[in-house]
Amino acid sequence: MEVSADNVPAHRIRLRDAAWLFAFPAYQIIGTLRHEGSHALAVLLEGGKVERFVFWPTFDRDFYWGYVQWSGHADWLVSAAPYLADLLTFAVFYVICTKIRIRRHGPWVNLFVIGLLSPFINSAYRYASSFFRDGDLTRVYAAVPAPCVHAYFIVTLALYVAGMARIQRSGREPHVLAAPPSPDGSHIDGIQGHR
Repeated sequence: MEVSADNVPAHRIRLRDAAWLFAFPAYQIIGTLRHEGSHALAVLLEGGKVERFVFWPTFDRDFYWGYVQWSGHADWLVSAAPYLADLLTFAVFYVICTKIRIRRHGPWVNLFVIGLLSPFINSAYRYASSFFRDGDLTRVYAAVPAPCVHAYFIVTLALYVAGMARIQRSGREPHVLAAPPSPDGSHIDGIQGHR
């Protein structure tokens, strides 16, 4: 197993990890739960009442991955909440994926997808779709100057890409810990007994 200088296994996404695509329905539900849950939490924090909370695919004239219906006052922060949650989720899972010892690769891949890739996809998709249709960001654009909204998404999406790229690079170039010298002192680059 590849190990970094601080004795943390060096993981990265590999081609064989494509098999995890079969878990897409679970990833989608978890991502929708995070997205709709952040709307609901923001509604509650603003003193509103959540009337309906759905985090599974729904057909009602249109297709929805999930939705929240609420009553009471709710400003633009309710609409922006999922993208703030994406940033927080990414930050927490970046630390988990890079600093915490996770010996098995499978659980690490799931943490990467749920905590790093999913927030990136959610923010990128919603930001790109805001140019073509109404959605969460419609209320945000109405309340916040458009250059600020664009700057937020450009900076956060760039951070997401840079963070995931850094993980991929660190997984390819681990700092392998050298083995201790043998009793006769012979070792080269951590491979004992070879001169």
